[in-house]
Amino acid sequence: MLLPAGQKFIDEFFAAIAHYEAAFQHVGFSYLAVKFGTRFEILRGRIFLRTAPPPTAPSHFESFHVRAGHYALTDLGFDVRGLIDQLLTGSLKTPHGELFFAAPGGRHGASFQPFHPDGLLNQQRFNVLTLMAGETESIRQPEIDWEIKAASRPYDGLQELANEFGLGQLVQRPPYVEVVAFNVAAIDLQKSKVAGTNADIHVLLAKGLSRDRLTLGHRAYVPGSLITRAVVSGATIQWTEEDQADRGQVPLQIPTAAALNCTVSYEGIAQHHFCLGDPERAQNPRRAVYEAFDPKLETLRTTIANAQGRGEDARDLESAVAWLLWMLGFSVAHLNTRRTRDAADLLVTAPSGHFAITECTTGLLKAENKLALLHERTEAAGRGLTASNSAHLRLMPVMVTSKMRADITPDLEAAEKLGILVMTRESLESAINRTLVQPSPDQMYEEAERTIREAAAKYQAQESLPLDLPSS
Repeated sequence: MLLPAGQKFIDEFFAAIAHYEAAFQHVGFSYLAVKFGTRFEILRGRIFLRTAPPPTAPSHFESFHVRAGHYALTDLGFDVRGLIDQLLTGSLKTPHGELFFAAPGGRHGASFQPFHPDGLLNQQRFNVLTLMAGETESIRQPEIDWEIKAASRPYDGLQELANEFGLGQLVQRPPYVEVVAFNVAAIDLQKSKVAGTNADIHVLLAKGLSRDRLTLGHRAYVPGSLITRAVVSGATIQWTEEDQADRGQVPLQIPTAAALNCTVSYEGIAQHHFCLGDPERAQNPRRAVYEAFDPKLETLRTTIANAQGRGEDARDLESAVAWLLWMLGFSVAHLNTRRTRDAADLLVTAPSGHFAITECTTGLLKAENKLALLHERTEAAGRGLTASNSAHLRLMPVMVTSKMRADITPDLEAAEKLGILVMTRESLESAINRTLVQPSPDQMYEEAERTIREAAAKYQAQESLPLDLPSS
């Protein structure tokens, strides 16, 4: 049984993927469960709808109080809809024992995100349906993590175990299971290239889908010129078969120094977009000037890659982030010097006048109370704006880390609840790519604000859920 509107979200999810659901030939279920009393309760689960075989991973983990596993749906005897229906009954039988996914009064919640943040991070469409259960007892920590450390296949704790089975960040919320439908078409960023007036674009399409229904839209931008726009039909693309996908190759003629924005779609539904440019002919004048002193951004890239420790590495990261933000069209003041130890690392201003208070770290986000300090410094800056009769200008707290997103998952929830934008190594790499084109810093600022709002909204929805549930 579902809460009101729950079935509507399930129907919307399946409607969103209806045109290409047949491409999901590799479907599996991963879970993490903890024993309360005599029952193993699912804390976190994901049903993965994939177009290719998943990365290899262990199939099962078990200690006295913890179980984790991954099953192909054929091993469980369900299709996707059948597994969802079974989970909503409150229990699921597996080859390693029964799991429970109970909700007060037997009424589960549901939500649907057609653009999950993990997909947007790489400019891809991930449709995600979330099923929500009721609160469980508190997990005994650090006992559970220490139990996992002593297991026959040892892990550091619940979070590392969740990472191993592809379950992502563990957050303090009622148990939930996500149904994740990945994109079925993509631009191959490794093989797609732009050189001079020639573009060679490679697209990938999931096996079993009609090539004729794929389209590649492209827009070429040159400063001071009209934007050229066109769409290439899959019927005219040169295709080859590969083991895990069909590959299409599209040669294009574009203006010199143009930035080429490509979007690959299936049945008119955009799946992935990316901006490509000739690294020898950036149209961004700030990058062109910067590259006179750092050819091909090699120093910038090396500085970010090497910023993995304390001391000079951390200070170098601040400089690298400042260079990058300047190339993206922002004004940047580097505040953190020997005489300003209590200041934020960077003060960033968009052309609109809105600000970003920015901290850089080579470690975890919550180390040395960094998140709280950033929040306090943003609040202090806000009081300064109010006192100067400039309260109409907005402030955004930003935490930049040289670590990968997977490395800082335990800290993400705290940052998102505080309304802090988190930029990881992947974000920096994406931002470097954006320096190829004429920068639009105000648009980037608005995108960042939207990311913050969407991240905060999921916790607001979670916290309000128990109010809609009948008392047990």
